[in-house]
Amino acid sequence: MTRKEFIKFIAPLIKITAQVYGYKFPSAIIAQACNESNFGKSGLSLNYNNYFGMKCGSKWKGKSVNLSTKEEYSPGTLTEIRDNFRVYDDSIMGVLGYFDFIQYKRYENLKMATSPCDYLLKIWSDGYATSNSYVENCMTIIEKYNLTEWD
Repeated sequence: MTRKEFIKFIAPLIKITAQVYGYKFPSAIIAQACNESNFGKSGLSLNYNNYFGMKCGSKWKGKSVNLSTKEEYSPGTLTEIRDNFRVYDDSIMGVLGYFDFIQYKRYENLKMATSPCDYLLKIWSDGYATSNSYVENCMTIIEKYNLTEWD
């Protein structure tokens, strides 16, 4: 699947679900899926329908898989760790899983985002991702693939 094919596949699912849940900027979420899953090519997305790199955390009761990943706890330094990631039965459940995940209290500010960039800044500062270039990487994807057409 090419990058454009992945966007064509995932964007409608995200847009519809974002509308149902009351999020104004599906473009930011589509960019997250592209970034986190390497446009659907990561093992986590291909094998486990987890397009957003979501770890299990203490509240997850579903299936999981233990994989290695890299985190950027200090700027410019990647640390390889192993962690448990959520597993979904299909792509729709994978997208719904993201929206279920962002219902946690720490993400309640996302519905108040004023732009795709603001959404990404909020979710990054809420602790969703450790990469210092996360917002920039997602914004580059939004711009390159004109994802604001989905907002």
